[in-house]
Amino acid sequence: MGLALRAGRPDGPRPEDPTPQWSYSGFGIFRRALAEHIGIDLTQMQNFGGTKNWGTVTSPLRHLLEQADDSGELTARQARELAPALREAVTALAKQDTDGSLWSDASSNGRASEALVALLDRCAAEDLPVYFT
Repeated sequence: MGLALRAGRPDGPRPEDPTPQWSYSGFGIFRRALAEHIGIDLTQMQNFGGTKNWGTVTSPLRHLLEQADDSGELTARQARELAPALREAVTALAKQDTDGSLWSDASSNGRASEALVALLDRCAAEDLPVYFT
């Protein structure tokens, strides 16, 4: 069992839509790395065992970080804000990944991250939400 994200089309996803997927543990690793990249300790944040409010986080990555991983959605506006920030973060993380095991194009995080950026771009362009399923 795991997490998949899809374009929030009223008639359902299309075959050409990117569909990023992670195991729940893999998505947890992905989110922790993104949080660390922008200087956040997830254990201090609300919904992760801490009390710090997400409203204090200015990075657009907060839209992805604060989202429950088993349901919910990102709005098209959030997708527009999130896509460039995620693209930059994943590029930076890939440069730090000396053995390529976590962020290279050949890794599951690398492939899912690329698919997520593509999905965010598509949903932003078509004014669609992104659904977590």
